[in-house]
Formats: sequence, C-alpha cells, structure tokens
Amino acid sequence: MGDGPGRMMAASTESGITTSGRVERVSTRGWGRHRSIGAAVRAAKDGTLVTVAPGVYRERLVLDRSVTIVAEDGGGAVELVCPDGPALAVRSGNAVVRGLTVRGARADTVAVEVTAGHLTLDDAVVTGGSVEASGGARVTLRQCVVSDAAVTGLATRDGAQLRAYDLRVERVDGIGIAANGSARVELSRVVLHAVTSVGVRVGGSATAVLEHCDIGHVGLAGVEVTEAGQAQLRDTAVHDLAGDGIHVHDGASFAAGWWLPLPPLKMPDASTGDAGAVGGVRLERCQVSRAEGVGIRLGGTAQLLLSDSQVERAGTAGILAADGSRAGLTDVRITDNAQTALAVCDDAEVRVAGGRLHDSAANSLYASGGRVLLRDCELRRSGRSAVHILGTASVALSDCVVAGTPEIGIRAVDRSLVRVRGGAVEAAELRGVQISDTADAVLEGLTITGGKVGVHLDTPHRSLLRDCDIRDAAQTGVEIAAGTAPTLQNIRITGCGAAGIFLDEGAEPLLEDCTVAGAGGSGLAVWGGARPAVRGLRVTDCRKNGIYFDAGAHGRVVDCEVSGTEYPAIYVGSGADPTLVRCHVHHADEDVSQADDAAATYEDCWSTDVVAATFPASGAAATRGLPAAGWEGRRAADRPTGVARDSRKPGDLDQLLARLDGLVGLTRVKQDVGTMVKLVQMVKRRREAGLSPPPMSRHLVFAGNPGTGKTTVARLYGQLLTELGMLTSGHLVEVDRGTLVGEYVGHTAPKTQAAFRRALGGVLFIDEAYALVPDGQGSDFGHEAISTLVKLMEDHRDEVVVIVAGYPGHMRHFIAANPGLSSRFSRTLTFDDYSAEELAQIVEVQAREHDYRLSDEARAALADYLATVDRGEGFGNGRFARKLFQQMTEQHAGRVTALSDPTDEQLSTLEPSDLVDADIDARG
Repeated sequence: MGDGPGRMMAASTESGITTSGRVERVSTRGWGRHRSIGAAVRAAKDGTLVTVAPGVYRERLVLDRSVTIVAEDGGGAVELVCPDGPALAVRSGNAVVRGLTVRGARADTVAVEVTAGHLTLDDAVVTGGSVEASGGARVTLRQCVVSDAAVTGLATRDGAQLRAYDLRVERVDGIGIAANGSARVELSRVVLHAVTSVGVRVGGSATAVLEHCDIGHVGLAGVEVTEAGQAQLRDTAVHDLAGDGIHVHDGASFAAGWWLPLPPLKMPDASTGDAGAVGGVRLERCQVSRAEGVGIRLGGTAQLLLSDSQVERAGTAGILAADGSRAGLTDVRITDNAQTALAVCDDAEVRVAGGRLHDSAANSLYASGGRVLLRDCELRRSGRSAVHILGTASVALSDCVVAGTPEIGIRAVDRSLVRVRGGAVEAAELRGVQISDTADAVLEGLTITGGKVGVHLDTPHRSLLRDCDIRDAAQTGVEIAAGTAPTLQNIRITGCGAAGIFLDEGAEPLLEDCTVAGAGGSGLAVWGGARPAVRGLRVTDCRKNGIYFDAGAHGRVVDCEVSGTEYPAIYVGSGADPTLVRCHVHHADEDVSQADDAAATYEDCWSTDVVAATFPASGAAATRGLPAAGWEGRRAADRPTGVARDSRKPGDLDQLLARLDGLVGLTRVKQDVGTMVKLVQMVKRRREAGLSPPPMSRHLVFAGNPGTGKTTVARLYGQLLTELGMLTSGHLVEVDRGTLVGEYVGHTAPKTQAAFRRALGGVLFIDEAYALVPDGQGSDFGHEAISTLVKLMEDHRDEVVVIVAGYPGHMRHFIAANPGLSSRFSRTLTFDDYSAEELAQIVEVQAREHDYRLSDEARAALADYLATVDRGEGFGNGRFARKLFQQMTEQHAGRVTALSDPTDEQLSTLEPSDLVDADIDARG
C-alpha cells in the first residue's frame, strides 16, 4: 500500500475528523486485517482510519463512532452493496466516508440513512436508493453523485441538517432533494438533472439555502416550498421544466417590517425588507427559464423576495401570485413568456421596482384581484393589452414605461382601480388608456404617445387626469363616453388626427387649464346632451372648429382661448345652449358660427385678428344671444386682417404670370386669364384716374374634365387678384356638395354661410358644382345652398371670388338651375383635355421635381403608351399622368433594389421596363 494510509490520514483531517493515528485495513483478498468494512469499524476506536481496498463489499455498514473510511487508490472501485435495507447507516459519532460507491437494494429504498451524529461523504457515489437524514443528524456531501433513486434522492426531516457542495443528483423518479419538519438544507454548486417530480421540496418548517445551483429537466417543479417552509436561492438557474419553475404555496413569513401594506389612497413607496431577516422565499441573481407551466407560482400565504433575477420563456405566466401571497420584486426581468408576464389575483399583493416585463404573448401585467405596485418598470411588446386590470384589483404604476401593444396600454374594467404617476404609454395601437365599467383611475404626469385614441373613459366614477401629455393619437386624444364625469386638469393634447377631446351624450366632465393643439378635427367636441364645465381651455391650430357644440349640447366655458382654426373657432348647433364667458378668439377666419335656433350665451367674449368677426375687438362689451347672421352687417374694411389659408405668399405679378405660363397645356385658359388680368389692370387705372370702371364679373365657371388643372389655376387666379389689389388675402377655400348641403331642414344655410365666410378675402372654389342640382330632385337641399350663395355673392361682391367647376355639359345645366347664377357667372373658362404629348410633359415635370430622368428609350415608350390610353368618360388627365409616374417609380424601385451595387445613374434613370404592366385607373 506504500504511503497510502498516511495520505488518507491527512485528508481526513481536512474533512474535519481528527484521527488517532490508528489504521484498520480492509480487503476482500486477505491483504488487510479485515474482510469486511463492518469488522474493521467494530475493531476501530474513535478517530481510527479505515482504508478499503477495491472490491464489492456486500454488507450493511452501521457506524456508531467517529471513524474515517477511505477507498484506496488504484485497482478499481470500492462498492458497498446491501441486499436489504440501507447499505450505510450512521447512528452516532462523526463519520467520514470518502471515495466509496454505496448501492442500495432498490431504487425505492434507502441507501444511506443517518439518524444521529454527523456523516461526511466525500467523492462518493450513492445509487439505487436515497440518502435520508432525520432526528438531529448532520450530513455533508462533497463532490458526490446521487443517482437512480425513486421517491426521493436526498431526504431530510425533523431537525436534521444537510450540506452539499459540488453535488450532482440525477435520474430520480420522484423528488430530487426534500426537506421537512425543522430540517435545514444548504446546497452549493449542486446540479439536479432528470428528476421526474420536484427538484427541491421544502415543507414543514424546514429551511433551504441554494447557491450557484443548477436545476434542470425536472417534472413537476424546480423548487417547491410549502407549509411554513423557507428557502433562499442565490445565483441559481432553474430551467427546462415540465411544470412550474418555482412553486410556493403557504410558506413562512419574513421578519416583521419587511412589508408595508398598500394604503388605499396614497401612492406607496417601494417595498422594503430586512435583507438579513430569515423567512419566506428569496431569490437573488437567479434565472428561471423554459418552464412549461408558470415560471414562479405563489399561493396561500406565500411571501417572496426576488432581486436581480430573470424569469423567461414560461409556458404560461412568468410569475403568478394568487390567494393571499405577497411578493417584492427588484430589478427583475420577466421576458418571452407564452402568456402573461406577471399575473396577480385573489388577495395577493405584489410590488415591483425596476422590473422589465418584455415580449409576453398575452399581457405584461394581468391583475384580477389583489394589489400591485410597479415602480420604474418597463412593460414592452405584449401580444395583448399591456396592463389589464379587472375584478377588484388595485394597481399603481409609478414612473413606468408601457410600450408596444396591438391593443390597449393600460386597461381597467369591472370594479378595479388604477393609479398612474409619471411614466409613459407608447405605441398602444388601439388606446393608450381605457377605463370602463365601474373602474376608477387617477392618472398624474403620464405621457401617452401614438395609437388610435389616447384615453377612453367610460365609467360612472369621477376619474382624475392631471398634468398629462397626449400626443399624436391617430384619432381622438381623450374620449369621454356617455354619462361619464371625470376631472381633467392641465392636460396637453397635441397632434391627434381627429378631435382633441370628445364628449359623448350626457357626459359631464370638468376641464381645467387644458390645451389642445394641432388636432385634425375640432379641439373640443361636445355632443348632444353633454354638459361640460370648462375653464382655462386653450385650443390652437385645429383643422376644424376650436370648440364644437353639437345639436342639443350644453355646458359652461370660461376664460378660454381659441386660435388658428380652419373652421369657425366656435360652432353652436341647433338647440344648443352653452354659456361662454371671457373667451378670446384670435388669428382665425371666423370666430363664431351657430344655427338659427341655437341659444348660446356670450359674456365678455372678444376677437382679434379674425377675418369674419362677430365678437367685438375687446372683451369690455358683453354680448348675449348672438344671432347666427350677426356678421353680415360688417364691412370687410371693419374687420381685422385675417391669416391667408394658403401658406404661400403671393409673388409679384410677373412671377405669378410666369408660373401660370409654366403650366403644361391650357393654352386657351392662359389666354383668358391674361385677358382678365389686363382688364383688371385697366379697371384699377381708370379708378385711379377718377373714371368709371367698365363692367366686369370676377366670378368664373371652370368647365373641364377631371385632372385638367382647374384647382391649380383657381389658386393662381386668387393670388393674381390679390397682387392687383382686388382681394385682401387671395386664399383658396375648396368645397363640394358635402360641405354646403345639410342633412335636415335648416341645416344647409348655416353650412353654406360658414363656408362662404371662410372664403372672404379670397376664392371660394366649388368643385363638381353641378351636384348641387341633381336631376329629378327638385326639393333637394342643394337648391337652398345655391339661393344662399347667390345672396351672399351680392352682399359681398367686392370681398370674394366664387369659382364653380365641373364637366362642361353638366356646368351648363348648373348655371340654368337658378336665374341669379347666369348673371353672376358670365364668363366660362374651358379646360381642354391634355394631349398625349402634354401628358408626357407632365410625367417629365414630375420626374424633374423628384430627381428622376427618363432615358431616351423610356421617353419613346412613354409616348407610345400614352397614345394608346383609353380616354373614356372620367379620364383623369393630369391625375392619370401623376399616377403613372408614381407607378413607374415603384417599378423602378423593385428593379434597382435587386442590383447589388446600383450606380447613381441607375438610381435616378427610368427605363422602358418601368412601364411594363402599367395598370393605372384612367379615371379622375
């Protein structure tokens, strides 16, 4: 054996056992003093070293004293095999067993049993049975393997203690490591693999501490803590599980003071806890991944602290808290889960600080009950609504970012409550926030960007929105449903596609110091029966009305400011009776328009820089019951100068004429306009000379097919008249039948008057004017629109130019529909269809404007193509040419992107192949 015993003695000292210097040798071949290990142990005294030669020892070894048993090196393994019962049993003393393979009778039996004393297994293998410790026993395993067991791999109960370092537990048909009673288990660098039930189970009042462990390919759960069990996991990975990653139901409480209940009204601080306290379940720097069930499941009265950890790719929810469980999560990442990232129900309470809830297939947060606080969290890219709150849940979000959902950013329904302070909701495709049913909400300092609707409120509770920004909603900024009465304070709405704030029937909100800018519709739209209380509202640069009161609407508007609207700043519909106090309208075409039977009241309202002003220029004089046609008695010279609709400033006369001459085709039109310009110049000179001007009508008929340049010429004509001093602004207001004709009796005249007032100082361009007199409909409201126009043209003959446009034959029918039209439209400009050569010129102009050029071959192919185009009824002319150019660029893009490294010439040159398969609707 050489120096083997001496080396073994030194090793045993390292294991914490001090030997007496006595050595007992065991060998199956008679080389030692003993043929069995048991005989050597019986002969040994405390502190004896027992060395065992390689071989198979079929015996049941019982240790009741402090000995060290070491397998000798070389010659093969030392196997301890018992045909019945535990192969190794420890009853007392401090025993060390190193290098042995202990084999149980069957997988479902106990291979190593420790009922008292302390057993240390070093570099050992236990197979075909479990390791069990009970009573006050202590077991230490170092660099061991436990495998091929059933029921349990390692079991501790009562007051036993188990410490394992560099342990591997594998192929267990049951539980990998179990702790019950008041047992304590400490695991470091332990690997559990191929366990059919639970990797580590902690029950009773047992405690488990896991560090740098790996639990994978487990059946029911990676770690399960039940009853009053306690567990701490640090730097541990739990992965590839057929069930849950970590399952905690019931569970011991933490030390007092670790948790502060969520107060019902006050926004709470982050969860607090004593880092050194013992109790509950703690995870630090852990990773739970690829569980087919829930990543972490909490139930009963379980309490969990999770910090700097990740839960990912769970088959259902990332973390589920139910019953009366509580969890505090710090710097946690819950990502890529097949359902919801964080789910809370029943009476559970969860607090998350610095969480990242990303890429969940369902919701980022789903709360059907309990209380939830998220602080400094990111909830991104959920498959459904990011935050879904229902039932009796109470959820608070502080400085969180919710982004990227195809549905709703924050949705609260049923009887739930949501509080949001700070943070943002971004790119929620349907609605940023939706509060409905009997839910309630407090939103403070929240920024909502994108989506169709910023905020939708439909609840009987008086929800509060304060200091929020709502930006770039495709439709409405804030929708307040029927019967809803929220309070909005200092809400800023910018860039929405439709109304800034929409109030449905019966809504009764309180709006204070809110701002709406750049809305695609009206700033504030008040539907019939709604009764808002509005103070300090500022509306600017809206495409429609600043404040719109629908028929039958009510409300009180105080100290508000409206500017830069394209429709009348304030509109009051039929039967509406709002009260407006100290409201200021400025830089608009028109300050107020209302139906004949509107009953609005105006007190100390005033206008500045308004084209068609009804309010006085100062708020000193009060106006009450303003008549709908009150503007008609005012002359243009008495009105403040308005802002032109066309953003381009008119150039000098020569530049404008050059622009007209530069248009493709339109030879007759250019001649007619040139003649009228000369006539206007003559009128101006005769007036300056004190001579009577010759008779002339500035109103025109533009007869031509679609796409022949009628709108373009109308705009230039207005600018020419402005340069000649015949109009004050020259802006173009383009309308059609839908703009002028109402849907019911008494609606048409106000609509026509409103359009006409917007055009004062410029050009009113009525496209497809013949639609105002449809064949066979003598009682159509279009006739009322024509009669209203005729009177307005007479009353404001020096303030506006009216141009009616449409198909040549139809326009003759239109002029004959009313005797007043023929006298006022005495000149017709005919817009001829473009020839094939002129259409080609339009395509060439489009190409130059967009930095393209046509090759000679493409130019020839274009000419051939245009010569064959079917010019049936409704041919689009210039529009057709522009569509053709657009399709050529699309074909060009598909061709060039297929090239690996196209040259600058290839990027800008259109070829005949770009005309292949051209499929353009030839109609206008």
